[in-house]
Parts: sequence; structure tokens; C-alpha cells
Amino acid sequence: MGVLVIAVVLPMAAPLAIADPPSTVDLPKANPRTGLPEGWNPGPERYGVGEQKNVELPMADGVVLRADVRYPTDAVGAPAAGPFPIVLTQTSYGKDSAGLMRLLSYEGLGPLLQNALPSVIDVAKQVSDAAGYGDYFVKRGYISVIVDIRGTGSSGGQWSILQPQEREDSKRVIHWAAELPNSTGEIGLWGLSYLGMSELFTAGVLEPDSPVKALFPLMPGNHAFQDLLGHDGFYNIAFLASMLQFPITLLPQLAPILGLYREPDKLTSVFVDHLISHFRPDGTWPSVFNALLDGDKAYNSPYWESRAIDNVVEQIAANDIPTYLVGGQYDLLQDGTPRTFAGLQNAYAGRSRHGPMPATAPSSGRFQMLVGPWFHVQPGVQRNTDIDMHAIQLAWFDRWLKDDRNGIDETKTPLHAIDLNGNVIESATYPLRETPTQHLYLESDGRLTPDRPAAQTGSDRVTFSPVNGGTICNSSFSRNFSGVYELLATMAGVDDPCGQFPAHPDIPGLLDNPQYTTAPFTEPTVLGGPIGATLFAVSNTPASAFSVTVQDIAPDGTATALTDGQLAGNFRALDEERTWRAEDGSVLGAFHPGTRESLLPVVPGQVTEYNVKVRPAFHVFQPGHRLQVTIGSGDAPTHILNPKDYPALLGGVYDIQRTEGAASFLTVPLAGVSQTRR
Repeated sequence: MGVLVIAVVLPMAAPLAIADPPSTVDLPKANPRTGLPEGWNPGPERYGVGEQKNVELPMADGVVLRADVRYPTDAVGAPAAGPFPIVLTQTSYGKDSAGLMRLLSYEGLGPLLQNALPSVIDVAKQVSDAAGYGDYFVKRGYISVIVDIRGTGSSGGQWSILQPQEREDSKRVIHWAAELPNSTGEIGLWGLSYLGMSELFTAGVLEPDSPVKALFPLMPGNHAFQDLLGHDGFYNIAFLASMLQFPITLLPQLAPILGLYREPDKLTSVFVDHLISHFRPDGTWPSVFNALLDGDKAYNSPYWESRAIDNVVEQIAANDIPTYLVGGQYDLLQDGTPRTFAGLQNAYAGRSRHGPMPATAPSSGRFQMLVGPWFHVQPGVQRNTDIDMHAIQLAWFDRWLKDDRNGIDETKTPLHAIDLNGNVIESATYPLRETPTQHLYLESDGRLTPDRPAAQTGSDRVTFSPVNGGTICNSSFSRNFSGVYELLATMAGVDDPCGQFPAHPDIPGLLDNPQYTTAPFTEPTVLGGPIGATLFAVSNTPASAFSVTVQDIAPDGTATALTDGQLAGNFRALDEERTWRAEDGSVLGAFHPGTRESLLPVVPGQVTEYNVKVRPAFHVFQPGHRLQVTIGSGDAPTHILNPKDYPALLGGVYDIQRTEGAASFLTVPLAGVSQTRR
């Protein structure tokens, strides 16, 4: 695979003004082999598939978890001669839901409808894979285990989000799986979203030299509260809307019926257990109402810190468990997964897990990340960047579970990024050492320039509005709605048409959302990593709110949404240990504590500094294109602010300063392609 590699730190980024003829330098393009080792192929299916259903695993407190074990068989259907390593998934969505999707995609109706409804069947396969279906690996010599975690699927007990009890259960699950007949006793963990989070937490509580030898978490994030629920004072209503009704409320009651309908006594017991989950104090619905009423769940706390992946990465690195992360440019966890990658690399090298990787740092191929323009439930799927995620995963597990030295870990650039147009960007570090940071200052007449303002006065006005453009067809909603739009669009053979629409247009007379734009780029220019927006603003109310979006503006004026970030003014305090700063001290990746105790009042009439965390972007601007930033306030219906704060927010007017003494700016990782190759 072609790569973009640089061995030294660059002193400066690309110029923004047109001065030279456009460059003809191009980046490599993604193709079906992107991410695979040179010369390696997944090989053919060699085995059939046998299954043991609902194997019971008693936990220490008597709660029974249930697992399905699928194993390789020979030509006559008998267990094949082994032993075989194990790939294991712990799911919160019901192993039998995955089984149903399997019957509707890979088996049953799937083959019959493949020619008539190819896109629909492909989506059914993607959902089946996301839910933990692992026959791809079984047919190539693995035992596949999928376990319903406590309080979900066919397992007993009560569930609450990422509860620490799950980790105690996982220790027993791992010990049991390692002793399965005909297995090598070596285990690889894998899963998407909650399943990926679960595997990281499992690895984070295991002893050294445990049976777990490799991880492959897809879209796992880093901090559940910061990534999913509380975007620096904004509640992520779109995410909750995508999850509350079916996956969290209805599915736990339907899944036992799918798995235990032949055993009515067990079905009844599990059904009641799951029903009780909804009414526990830490159950989902009570927690939502608690947050909306300004209860403790609305703020970061020991409760949420105990559910933060950030707090287990040091143990994973100490246990030396090779980990291949997959993230998405349009994933609602787009900030957290790269932070986990940097944390693992830092911890493995003996540095603090909290900071960015130093630009001069070496990196290890034992910890890698692949990120592309993918939504939450469909990693690897997009018109320009369809890749073979199964094959990459197989290569990873073959390397660490079968000792196949296929070269997947032999890389000096363990970060692999693919942009919306299929351009491949690789680096040894995150943030990318190839794209050093620069400042782009807000200037008069909507300009965004590298030059600090010299004016003594000057500002632009934002008037608070609880909504964005008043639509649910925009990139912010598409991403935070868990990628459901993309899932539906893929059935029609297209990409989500809303995914590229900016969420905060400037609509004169309706929405005062000032926009600032660079001069056109003179060569292909890489934007790679987190973005900091440092705003100096004066509010006329004792509360404020900011939503910052970044777009690519084509020569014909077409705007393509790249990323965004939100900040409620009273959440502006910084957690200095977790905040990422550029070499000059400016904030590149803000981390706001989000605790009730850290809230700061907004003083009307006073110039106040706000550091907005703009989620990372991997993108290549083509010659003639421009970078634009838009500053808005509310972001409903994607996000809402704390209901108790709206009386103080309504009527708010914020003057964004752009003066010599209070210069608002972006801290942006940006460099021309020609410079990255020096």
C-alpha cells in the first residue's frame, strides 16, 4: 500500500495564499488491499461450522450468562482436527439477534435475495458482523464465541451501562473460554461499539500473561460520558434517540424470546431480570431523567470515570496486548478512539497516557489505528473507501494467535487514515507529525488568516438560538444518530446525503452564525487530527453556548462538512492533565472536566476565553478549495443544553473578539502534501 511517511518534524505548515502554480503531488488512494500486509491474502474457507447453543456460565454471584460456541468442522460435519485459537465477543445486544441477522443475510433468505436486493443483503451482513457474528473466522480455523453480558440477550442479571461488574464477569468468561475443548487456549477479543468497549475493559483488568493475546475493537471511544453523552455541556439527544427505544428498551425484552423460547422457565426468569434493569437507579431511563433534571448523571463523576476506557489503557499496555483500533471520521466517537490510540502508544513507551504523542516519538506496530470516513455501525463502508475489514482483522489475529509473521505489525506508521475521497494518510504519531499546528485567526470581512489581528477593536456577533439550521439533515445529526441514515442510504446503494451538510449555516435575519474562510489552497493540503478553537467573547447573559463547525469550500461554493465541536460557557474549565496543547501552549485538544464542581460562572460584559474542542478530522483540501469555520450557538435537535440553563441563555448575544489583545483563532494541524514529503 502506498504511504505518506515523514521522518522529521516539519518547521511550518503550507502557505494559504495563492503564490505558486498548483502542485501535481497526489496521495495514494484506498483500494481493496488497503490495510493488508504486502503479499498476504486471507486464504480460502477450509472448514464448515458447528455450533453449541446457550452454553451456561455461572458467575460468582450465581447469575448465569449464556454463550454460543461455533467451531470448525470437517467434510462430514464432525469437529475438525485442531487445536484452534479463539475469537471472542461479549455483546450487550443479544447473540441471538446476531443469529437472526445471520439467517437473513449469510444464510436462509440472504443467498436467495442477493441478486435481487444486493445492497439490502450487504447491509444485513454488515449488521450481523457488527453484532459479533464470526463465521468468517471459523471457516478459516478459529473457534468463535459470543457471550451475552449480564442483563442482556439470554443471560440473567441486570444491566447498566458499562457497569464494573461486567469486568468481574469477564474474568470468569476468559478462564472458561481458554479451556474449551480443541482450543489452543489463546484468545483474541473483538467487537464494535459497546462490544469494543467491553473488550478493552476486559483486557484492562486481566493479569499479565492472560489467555488474551490480541484485541480488535471497532469504534470504541475513550470516555463514555465525554464521547457519547455530555459534549462539554451539550446533551447528545440524537444519540439517545437512536438508542433508547429499540436497542436499550425493547431489544433486551425481545432477545430472550429469540434465544430461550424452547425453555419457558428460563425465558421467564431472564425476561423479568431484564425488565427490572429498566427501573434500577442506574438503569438507563432513570439515568436520563436524572440528567434532564440536573442530577448527578448530568455531570462527570466517579460513576462515569469508572466507565472510562482512558483509565484502563495503561494496564493494557503493561500487559502488552497488541491492539488494532478502528475509528470513523463520521463516528460519534471520532475524538475518543484516536485518544485511546495515543494513550496506548504513550503508555507502552512509558509516557503519560493523557497527552498527545510527541512529534519525535517512535511508535510500535503492536498498537495501530485505522480511521476512515465511516459512520458508527458500518466501519469500512463508504463509496470511495470500501475496504475488507474482515481480512484486516484476520491478518491481525493470524499474527498474534497463530504466530503467522505476515508483516501487519511491521510498520513505522501505525496510524492509517483515509479521507472522504479515498486519500490515504499514514503517520507514526497522533497528532500527525506530518501536519504541525498553525494558528488561523478570525479577521474582519470573514477572513481566516495566519496573521494575528493588529486592530485594537473589532468583533462579530452571535445571537443565541437553540437550533442549528432547524433540520435533522446535516452532518452533526447524521453522525450522532449512530449512523442510522448511512445504514438506510447504503440499502439504496448510496451514501448518506445528509452526512456532508454543515449543521450551522449563516442565515441572515434568522441565524447570526459568522463564517471565516481561508484563501484558496495552492496545493493538496492535509488536515490531520484534533482542532482547537480559542474564542474570546463577551456575553450579555450569565450563560453562553458555542458550536463550531469546520467545512471544505469548493471553488463553486459547495460546502462539505468536516467536523464540529460544542461548549457550554460554564463548562469552560480545563482539565490540564488531559488537555492537549501545541508546542506554543495553545489548546489543541481541550478536555473539560465536566464535573459539577468545575463549573464556572459566565460574567456578563467581561471578555472570556473559551476553548472549544473541535473533533479531529482527516481530510485533504484540493487546490482552489478553502477551509471555513462557522460559529453558532445551539445545536438542537442534535444536542440540547441543560434545561435549567435556558432562561439564562435566551436573549444571549456574544461578541466574538478579533483584536490584537483578544485574538480568536483556530489551532489547526495543517500542511501541504509536498511539505510532508521533505
